[in-house]
Amino acid sequence: MATPEDPVAHEFVTVTDIEPVALMEGLRARPVSGERITLAVVELDPGLAMPEHRHPNEQVGVVVRGEFTFTIGGETRLRKPGDMWVIPSGVPHSVDRAGDGGCTLVESFSPPRDDWAEKPRTQPSPDRWPPP
Repeated sequence: MATPEDPVAHEFVTVTDIEPVALMEGLRARPVSGERITLAVVELDPGLAMPEHRHPNEQVGVVVRGEFTFTIGGETRLRKPGDMWVIPSGVPHSVDRAGDGGCTLVESFSPPRDDWAEKPRTQPSPDRWPPP
């Protein structure tokens, strides 16, 4: 946490220690935020679909486990481990379907996702990533 003596905050955290934000049924995010960015490990349950939406945050991500079908600005692609994307501010996007084993993403958002502050959180616990 920043103090008057040290105005630049830094933080060390472990994914499994972060209280997951319940974004919707079957979709959890474990975010950490800096002054200008949020980084989140996002877990999608098997078969999850997320309706089309948009937000003012630029979004960049990568799949680290599993696969999912993603539509960005009307273009649909299957995303697998190592696949990345960039979603400019305000562009509509949706998750059409997470794979049978679910999916883990690492995503960044700028500016930070302040709208997640009021979302319900659950107790920290292991998820599907990182593996034990």
